[in-house]
Amino acid sequence: MSSVLDQHDVLGQYTDPPFPYDFTQGPDVVRSHEDARRGGVNCISLAHLAMSDLFDIKLPPGLHRAEMYVDTMYFEDVADSDAMRCGDIVWFGIASPAIEPEDFIPEYENGVLLNWAAFPVKHATVFTGNRDHNGDPLLLHATRFAGMSTIWPMSKFPEYDTYRRRYATRRLIQLARV
Repeated sequence: MSSVLDQHDVLGQYTDPPFPYDFTQGPDVVRSHEDARRGGVNCISLAHLAMSDLFDIKLPPGLHRAEMYVDTMYFEDVADSDAMRCGDIVWFGIASPAIEPEDFIPEYENGVLLNWAAFPVKHATVFTGNRDHNGDPLLLHATRFAGMSTIWPMSKFPEYDTYRRRYATRRLIQLARV
């Protein structure tokens, strides 16, 4: 595993220069930085790249947004934002969903989630390990609102309907035991 200083340097490569945002460029398409520069990234493919670069972990490409959020083989919950470490995944979504994530029943066809739009958790971000001058965690993510990969303070996400609610913070299990 990289040192903390190296981790911050690793995450800087995602915003200098930024990767273009493209919703269709999921982890099954984007498997390298070259793929990301050529076709763009979405929030999940960016999270996959960050896990690979930070921790040398190649997550299965089938872990898209809903699958990654509920995954317990690779990830476990982090108690609160004060306990966050560089590389933790912070999940956002709509504030008042029609169905809560734990009640969501996925419908698949040929391995593709058909009802993905109904899943209330809409966005994954990666904690950079840094905080702004107010102590607000700084989160790396790829967003359509900026059109690229960028870093925002956690307090900025509720300004957008699809990011209004913070659902969870999760950490790679192998790192949680370190």
